[in-house]
Amino acid sequence: MLHQRYYITDLTISNLVAIGRVIDGKGGDLIVARRSESPDLDWELVFRTKVRVAIEQSPYSLEMDGPEGAMSGSAVLVRSDGISHVFRGSGDLVGFDEAEFFGEMD
Repeated sequence: MLHQRYYITDLTISNLVAIGRVIDGKGGDLIVARRSESPDLDWELVFRTKVRVAIEQSPYSLEMDGPEGAMSGSAVLVRSDGISHVFRGSGDLVGFDEAEFFGEMD
């Protein structure tokens, strides 16, 4: 499996209810992986907020920014304790270049 980690400093989420909602956060980790058994990328964002924030478990469009640049994509909020929010990618990750993978495929 190939994987890459990105630090995310800014997150904006959108869906039918929350259009362009900026999440005030401490930051998070975006993990992007390519498995040998699948042609699709797997990606997940774990983002921590500064204060407790209620985010409905629902699909969202994410706009993420960090030191390595901006990325965006559709994801579903799969877990949240009000501080740590886990979004699982459900489509393409715009802004990610597969040439950034290092190592060899399992």
